[in-house]
Amino acid sequence: MRKLFLAALCCTAILLITYTGYRSYKTWKQRHLISMARTFISKGDSRNAMLSVSQALKAAPWNVEACRLMAELAEAERLPNALAWRSRVVELDPKSVDDRLALAKIGMARRDFATATNALEGVSPEGKKTVAYHNIAGAVASSVNRFDEAKAHFSEAIRLDPQNPFPQLNLAVVQISGTNQPAITEGRVTLQRLSANPTNSTLRTQALRELVIDSLRYKQNENALAFSKTLLQQTNASFEDRLLRLEALQRSASPEFKTTMIAFEHEASTNSAKIYELSLWQQSHGAVQEGLTWLQSLPPDTRTNQPVALLVAESLSTLKDWPGLQRTLEHQNWSASEFIRHAFLARALRAQELTDSSKGEWGLALKTANDQKASLVALLRLASQWGWQSEGEELLWSIVNRYPDEKWAGRALSETLYAGGRTRSLLAFYSQEIKRSPTDLGVKNNLAMTALLLGAQELKPHDLAREVYEKSPTNFNFASTYAFSLYVQKKNDEALKILQQLKPETLGDPGIAGYYGLVLQATGNSQQANKYLDLTSKSKVLPEERKLFDQARTKL
Repeated sequence: MRKLFLAALCCTAILLITYTGYRSYKTWKQRHLISMARTFISKGDSRNAMLSVSQALKAAPWNVEACRLMAELAEAERLPNALAWRSRVVELDPKSVDDRLALAKIGMARRDFATATNALEGVSPEGKKTVAYHNIAGAVASSVNRFDEAKAHFSEAIRLDPQNPFPQLNLAVVQISGTNQPAITEGRVTLQRLSANPTNSTLRTQALRELVIDSLRYKQNENALAFSKTLLQQTNASFEDRLLRLEALQRSASPEFKTTMIAFEHEASTNSAKIYELSLWQQSHGAVQEGLTWLQSLPPDTRTNQPVALLVAESLSTLKDWPGLQRTLEHQNWSASEFIRHAFLARALRAQELTDSSKGEWGLALKTANDQKASLVALLRLASQWGWQSEGEELLWSIVNRYPDEKWAGRALSETLYAGGRTRSLLAFYSQEIKRSPTDLGVKNNLAMTALLLGAQELKPHDLAREVYEKSPTNFNFASTYAFSLYVQKKNDEALKILQQLKPETLGDPGIAGYYGLVLQATGNSQQANKYLDLTSKSKVLPEERKLFDQARTKL
């Protein structure tokens, strides 16, 4: 018996040693592949670097370092899935401030401000006290024209590090973007001072870049030409800076423009990042057809790979060449971005009134997106861009259900349903949200209001309205809902008392005025009621609200 026990013990030990060795080998292999990728990157060999990282991710998809490296490579190559990889890194390491800031930065660059804002909201309180956070947060705020918020962030960054010239530069950029002339002048003076910095070439180049952009914005073509010439003399001037020079030449109708464009096309043709930048410039500067002709002249291997294939698709869409777009996409494969290819195919087919085929391709787009958050967001952005409302709503529902922490999606879905007058869908949405956030007063208030409008007494809307109001009686939306609840119960004097406690300017808000008008009409104050009901005539309200307000007017 003892021999059997010892034998079993030996076998177990051997198995443990073998398993430990296997795990150690897998860990070593992942590290080795990542190390190889970094070596390839240092040599400028992005293709082999990506292959090495892909192998590491195949063995361990949850490896944060590998995902982060893939995100960096995708960004460097301007690949459409760069945002998805940055999102993946944050999902795996949500507490990393640097990764959240990197996601916000690329979200801003791709004009996905929902992702950028959400990434910043998740930064820890300590992380929000850093210069890096305030610089990125200010840039995101500036990108959506929230200039006061941007100024506050950049001013705080200057306070935290007064010797750092970059927040000063960022604040100057916000100043020249406004309408306050003294602030514009101050910003320009700051930029010109920083553009002459003798020791920091990065600062000098960025300041010159902003001066060119400012000159182009105000149609000061001679200044744009002068600043852009100085900019290109900097040793660290980028290809994007050369495109600013191209715009200055175009604006001033310079004879150099055409030859410069041809030279840039030749230079960019062997570099995917430059192809992307130049093509986007052509699309946004009235040269879509010229840009498409150039893209289609590139070697086949280049033309069918990302991001060139996507640029061709966008150009054909802009030109509304739907048969051409269909032919171009049908026999391609976009690998990880297949869902985008199917989406563009769906658009081409719908534009040709091939409805069933279009629905099939859109279904494939959703299937290949595989419920991945970044992929769903990318499809949502396309649906919004194309005006596909039902598809956009479907995507929002998917994001809300699968990723409930993405609060922006819930807000967007609520706004979409409200704009479409979809009261019953709103009720379903708020009923779902209350299960996820049972203590959220805002959700309870919205559920109470929609239930009252639809007569859904099984949801006990009167109890909800009273509970929300009692917990926050100074909130005018809650007060309005509770007053409407009292009105429905024929307790009109109580309802009037609740609303008359609000400020006069609040009562004039279109969201409150209609309900105040209802209560005034019910309590015999017809003249006043007419004034407030009229305020709702041109405002967006739900169909049930419109019916209530119109019926009240007929009784006046």
